[in-house]
Amino acid sequence: MEKRVLGRTGWNVTVISFGAIKLPRASQEECTEVLNRALDLGVNFVDTADCYGDSEEKIGRALKRRRKEFYLATKVDQRDGEGARKTLERSLKRLQCDTIDLIQLHDCRDYDYDMAMAPGGVYEELKKAQTEGKVREIGITCHSSINTMRKAIESGKFATIMVSYNLLDRERVGTEVIPSAHEHGMGVIAMKPLAGGRLADARELADLKAGEMSLAQMALRFILSNEMVTCAIPGVTKVSELEQNLKVAEKVQKLSAEEMRELVKRVGDVGKDFCRNCGYCLPCTQGINIPDVFRFEGYYVRYGMKEWAREQYAALEVKVEECAECEKCIEKCPYGLDIPQLLKKAAEVLAA
Repeated sequence: MEKRVLGRTGWNVTVISFGAIKLPRASQEECTEVLNRALDLGVNFVDTADCYGDSEEKIGRALKRRRKEFYLATKVDQRDGEGARKTLERSLKRLQCDTIDLIQLHDCRDYDYDMAMAPGGVYEELKKAQTEGKVREIGITCHSSINTMRKAIESGKFATIMVSYNLLDRERVGTEVIPSAHEHGMGVIAMKPLAGGRLADARELADLKAGEMSLAQMALRFILSNEMVTCAIPGVTKVSELEQNLKVAEKVQKLSAEEMRELVKRVGDVGKDFCRNCGYCLPCTQGINIPDVFRFEGYYVRYGMKEWAREQYAALEVKVEECAECEKCIEKCPYGLDIPQLLKKAAEVLAA
């Protein structure tokens, strides 16, 4: 399987690695099977997070005897040092290991990046943990804020950056963020490579001709055609999904111009109601954090993180019910989404 160097970590990681966000949807037996199959096939990078339900526990149980065979990454949501330390210690216990290879500040935004980086903040505490040997490298993940991505890259403090990068969400980070991170020696990890599952339709597989690539495989080829991307971490729970994804990694073939046109055509209307979390719709006249609402809906619907998604929505200061349907957000949305109507649909599941 093809590998690329994860920035200044110097680690050679498989271009298709293992995203563990969906593991809470599967039984321990299923998780043990798919995780071990991944390692058997050569995957050597596994990414999870403290907030991904029982993902860390399942990885710990499944792979504790194979810990030296792969790089392990997880994330912390807290922005204060004390909270970050508690989360880190809990993750170590759940993962049944003494050292985490890559610890990442999770989902940093404009309003909390400075807090995380301030004295006594999470970054300072993680640096202490690094000197203690509990973590090897420190990275950051950003879902939407280009400004925060710029700050993180230019700070020189992070070994890696994880960004949302896929066929439906490629323009914002593909032209500026990824090249800049690469120039600064950072490893680039592509999360949501299949747009939260929208580019992985299992029904399509039954209609494929012999030798034809699935939409998911083509979408992964699109990401890996960008040599500045170190790896993609599609979330899987089934061995069949894993094996389909890994076929792309045997020898990465860049998409030709003709294949790219075909891929865009195959995607068709998939992106009609897909929020890219670009934030151009903000500020909302009523103060609704529109991208967050859609992100939590995605975690609920496509990743099965129902309880967590509802808790996050409940913590928002302004709920969807405050929407005045002024349609200012529609005017600002570069993708022409009917945001007020999509917000109502999101609230139906998040506020139930």
